[in-house]
Amino acid sequence: MRNNIRFYILSALSALVCFSACGNSDKDMDFEIPPHIKNVKKPEGAIRLMTYNVLRFVYDKGNPYNYQTIANMVNEKEADAVCINELDKNTTRSRGDYQLEIFAQALGNWDFEFGSAMPYSAGDYGEGIATKEKAVRKFSVPLPIGVGAEPRVLVVMEMEDYVIATTHLDHVSSVAQIDQVRTITTAIEEQYKESDKPVFLGGDLNAKPDSETIALFKENWILLSGTQPTFPSHNPSSCIDYIFQYNNGVKCEVLHAEVIRFLKSGNPATASDHLPVIVDVKIIGRE
Repeated sequence: MRNNIRFYILSALSALVCFSACGNSDKDMDFEIPPHIKNVKKPEGAIRLMTYNVLRFVYDKGNPYNYQTIANMVNEKEADAVCINELDKNTTRSRGDYQLEIFAQALGNWDFEFGSAMPYSAGDYGEGIATKEKAVRKFSVPLPIGVGAEPRVLVVMEMEDYVIATTHLDHVSSVAQIDQVRTITTAIEEQYKESDKPVFLGGDLNAKPDSETIALFKENWILLSGTQPTFPSHNPSSCIDYIFQYNNGVKCEVLHAEVIRFLKSGNPATASDHLPVIVDVKIIGRE
């Protein structure tokens, strides 16, 4: 009886070893490579722009205040500038953190600019930009609230060779959005209509591609990023995050545009409720 038990045990172990070996065959390992493995490297001479609504860095319930994770994602994609929407500055709901400053440090001590849309929770709530290169000029422009839900802001950083701006349009009123778009275009036109620098705008515009809001943008701006869905992050069905270029006569070539869904350094689907968007552009010059 004892010999029979020993035989059954040895047979089971042999079968397990055989199963493990067969399961690790080259044929079984021939699976489809995830898209993040096919990473598109930034072309030589290109500027890589990113826009990302990070929801105050708190969407990842297992890793609240995920500054470093999102910073690692930005650096993995080799971005030169990132537009960041939904930020707290020194609010009690975010532990008093100056979120953009912490994020810029996590990126590797990048330059940054925060624009306050409104006072909130003993601090401020607004938008921001972080850039690998040091800016030569920074400013913000308040946007009209109109019949919208809350005040909004335009944030601008001017670099040596280009200008990057961000905004987060009203989320309840298309009428308010229209007034905000007009204010943005007027502000940029006053500063950069005759400039030799291209002006880029990234942000959560809370408007779908066929909306009146996007149609108004296209009267003075060129859509660079396309209309792939960016929201919600787990199962994206709507495009509401974009990167545009102001049409001041400075020509740029789009080398690559992408809504990012897979990264080695973090999961965009759990890092925020939006997906990040990148565009690679090469500056050609004034026409």
